[in-house]
Formats: sequence, C-alpha cells, structure tokens
Amino acid sequence: MVYDLIVIGSGPAGYVGAIKAGQRGLKTLVIDKKYVGGMCLNWGCIPTKSLLESAKMLHKVKSAAEFGIGGIDPADLSFDWQQALKRTQQIVSKLSRGIEFLWKKNGVEFLKAEAKILSPTQVEADNRILETKNILIATGSRPAQRKDFPDALSLEDLYGLETLPEKPLLAGRGANLVELAQFFQMIGKQPIILADDLPLMPSLDAYLESYIQKQLKKNKIPVIPTIEAVIKDNYLVYNDKEHNFDMVINVSFRSAILPESVPVLELKNGFVKTDRTHQSNIPGIYAAGDVNGKSYLAHVASAQALEVIDTIMNVELPQDERQYPLNIYSEPEMAQIGFTEEQIKAQNLDYKINQYPLSANGKALTEGSADGFIRILFETKYNEVLGVQIVAANATDLISEAGILMELEGTTYDLARTIHAHPTVAEVYMDAGAIEE
Repeated sequence: MVYDLIVIGSGPAGYVGAIKAGQRGLKTLVIDKKYVGGMCLNWGCIPTKSLLESAKMLHKVKSAAEFGIGGIDPADLSFDWQQALKRTQQIVSKLSRGIEFLWKKNGVEFLKAEAKILSPTQVEADNRILETKNILIATGSRPAQRKDFPDALSLEDLYGLETLPEKPLLAGRGANLVELAQFFQMIGKQPIILADDLPLMPSLDAYLESYIQKQLKKNKIPVIPTIEAVIKDNYLVYNDKEHNFDMVINVSFRSAILPESVPVLELKNGFVKTDRTHQSNIPGIYAAGDVNGKSYLAHVASAQALEVIDTIMNVELPQDERQYPLNIYSEPEMAQIGFTEEQIKAQNLDYKINQYPLSANGKALTEGSADGFIRILFETKYNEVLGVQIVAANATDLISEAGILMELEGTTYDLARTIHAHPTVAEVYMDAGAIEE
C-alpha cells in the first residue's frame, strides 16, 4: 500500500492536516508514539486553559456578594486540585474521541508507534516500512532543558502531582509562564517568576507587556531576572531579599522535537527550516507547527498544515504569510493581531492610535469585568487598521473580529459604521473606530 501522505505527530498541525487530507481524498496515515491530540490537547493548550477557568471561577466566586449573592464566606472557599484535574481529563478525553471520530469519518488511519524517516517516500514504524508520496512532520516542541534546574518539572509532570506546591518557582519566559503564575496566585499559592529575559513576552506590543507587568505586581508575583538572581538550594536572592521556593517548574522557551531521519533535514536554530509552503530542504517532506520554529501557537500550526495540504493539491498559496492572533489567557485575557507599535515605528509609517476603555462599556460593567481596553493602530492616509490589541475578560474571542477586518484591509471608518449589538463588549470596536481628534 502506498499512502498519499504520512503525518508524523498528532497535535494541532498533525490531526488538522490529516482530517483535511482525508476530506480531499488523500490516503492518509497518522503516526504518533504517545498521544492523540499531541501536547496541546493532552498537557498544553486545553488542560492549562481548563485549569485556568477553575482558578478564575474561584476568584470570581469570592466576589459573589457584590452581585447580591449571600451565604458564601470567601474564607470557606478552597481549590480542589484533583477535582479540577478530573474535569480537565474529561474535556481532554471528549476532544480526543472527537479527533478519532473525524479521522475515521474521513478515512484517516492511525498508528501508535515511533516513526523514522528513511527517505522522502519511506517511513519506518512498528517494524514496518511504509511507502508514501508525501511526509508531514508535525512533531511539535517541548520546553528546552535547563542547566540551572535539570530536574525541574514540566507541565506534563505537574498534572501527575497529588498536591500542588505552595511556593512554586516558574523558570522561563513567555505567555505560558504568565498564565501559570496567575493560576497559582488565584488559587492562593505564592508563585515566583524567574525570568530568563525581559520582556517576558517579546512578541507582545510593549504597551501590553507593560500592562501585564503591572498586573503581576498587583498580584504580588515577584518577577526576578535570572541574570540578577543568586540561586541557592531552595531559595534565591534578589535585591538583598530571599525568596523561598519548594518546587521548580520549567516554562522555558521551546525546542523542536525532531523525528529520526536518514535524509538530512536542514535546521535553523534547531528547528526544521521550511519555505513559504512549509516544505523542508527535501522535496516532499514538509514541517508544520512548532517543529518549524515559525510560531508556537496551535492555531498557526493548524493553518500551516492546511497550507501543506493545499500545496500537495497544487493550490497556490498567497505570497505573504497570513496575519494571526496572539492570545494570552491571563487575568484579564490579552490578545493582539497585526503590527505592534514598535514594528510600525520601524517602518516609518504615519500612524495614530485610538484607545477605548472597557470601563465605559455597559456589558463589561454588568459582568464585573471592566478592567481592560482596546487599542486600534491605523495609518493616517486611508485609516487602514494595522494592528489591534485588546485586554478584556474574553479578549481571545474578541480578537477574531479584528482578524477578519484586517484580512479585508478594513479601516476605522468600517468599524465605526458597523452596527454592533447593544449591550455587548464587542461594541468597543465601534466606539474605538469612531474616535476623532
């Protein structure tokens, strides 16, 4: 049997690409040595967001009296780690079954095994040599190993704990670091951030980075630069102050998980180097998602995999890579799409910023979540929107409207003219678009 496509890895790039390939009539096989759904579904995107929702629920219930709800004593509230994990696993299992259903529906085969690429047309797995016309590497990434804390726990290890640490030291950088720190803080723990470098999230607009730094300070979460810390056995010293910790969790930037390959894949900074079609230096071998180093976001991984299938089906791709949202599931959430203010300045473009606070939005006030704003960055000749940044309870959902607007080269005039339902948080788009100096 000769497959049209063998996919190595079953995360957001692998399973989405396989489903689309099956729908397009390609004989497709997915190989993964461990999980259906990969890191994102099993111990990344979905579990972390589920646990964050549990923490946010506890945080919100503490203010129930403000909403006219009596009988709840905040002092009696507690966080049940095992129940939160149970709920999380139920969600993961349901989504895993959904992936398997869609594979079966679209004729996609699955093999649980370690894969080795022998050639552009051969993959070895389960003591068999499988023939294929194309290969998609979708093996993802993992937090890079740390020399300072070689025994630090991964997120996967964290989910296996019976109880949580009281003073976790979160070592690394990025959105996951911020999300995990706020999770621990909201459930009553005392997290410490050991930042490999600053800014914490280098892809984020400096304005949003400043905002999250203020939030962490408000949450009383120390942010300590690694370069300025003196690390002892179970404490570190920074600015002549000791910070005790009882567990180290590795939230470092990621390194690629590379399958064993006899053809030599060209790498860039440890990731598979790919062209606009996500093809490697070896024709017929593609790489999508974290493993190619272009992005560490699940939705980008899926989009890349879909473009790989289009390429295999001889569909021409747009010359430029598409805009994609950057979501941070913090408290409150943050999201951005398009150019940051720093990138606009670097291009010497004339631009303006319209900013509108959630504190003036009726729906946000009724929900008790009026902490936040929307920033719209636009050029001054046609008022075309260049970038959008949102801080709001549901910013990660709201940002999609900006994505559609920018895909169509929309302007602030388009936003101001678009009727938004009232009361909704989404009205901030219309209000920000209508601001005139």
